[in-house]
Amino acid sequence: MNSTKPLLADASRPDAPIISDVQHLGARGALYLLSLVHAHNTRARLAPTPQATHALLSVLVMLGLIRVDPQLQPDSNIVAGEKIAWTYTWTQTPFTELEGCLKHYLTSNGRQSAYATSWLEIWQELIPQEVTAYLQHQLRIHQFGDVFLSELAPILARDESQYGLGHWRYACWAAVRSMASVSLQYPGNAEILKFTLSSELPRRLRYARAAMDGKLCFSPSHSLPDSALTQVFSTIATDLGDTFWMSPPALGLI
Repeated sequence: MNSTKPLLADASRPDAPIISDVQHLGARGALYLLSLVHAHNTRARLAPTPQATHALLSVLVMLGLIRVDPQLQPDSNIVAGEKIAWTYTWTQTPFTELEGCLKHYLTSNGRQSAYATSWLEIWQELIPQEVTAYLQHQLRIHQFGDVFLSELAPILARDESQYGLGHWRYACWAAVRSMASVSLQYPGNAEILKFTLSSELPRRLRYARAAMDGKLCFSPSHSLPDSALTQVFSTIATDLGDTFWMSPPALGLI
């Protein structure tokens, strides 16, 4: 399963729009398709969360670039970490040429100012996805259930545009460590753990933003590698690099 051999376009999609070449995929289509190719080649997670993965694949299906197969077959291409099988169906560009064509398009056309608004929109979408994935990761490390993720939504809705992703990562890490400490004092008390998380996250975010020289700004870690979407966006579609982690989304940074 999930063969490392290049895929061939083997099943055209007469129900899909006709997209003649990479140039006509648009910013999001090219980014998503290259992210899928990168995830396939490296076995990386496709997107930060399962919900984001399904949304990304849905766009590629709608554009006629792939088909999501309802059943897993021995030669299926499987999204890493998900039981989702897919087949490449775009007949205009052979799969063997796809990565190079998409990289060239995104690093040339994609770096033009006309694309900046699209990239800002995607950057803003990635923040809550990445924060959710990282908080879930920290909760599971400390053996807390995903039920505590519900405390994140109102904080994200209020504060997501004010902080860089690295600040959020620090805040999630510190807040869950506080939860672990509280759980030793009040074992089994879910309500006090929810209160700890909901109060510690905003407090730690403020600490992180006030810290000098980015000392409370966490960059990507080996324990939770970047998703393919995040990596392609921050290093190929844009040249944000570390700015993606250190700064809140802003048009002037793209």
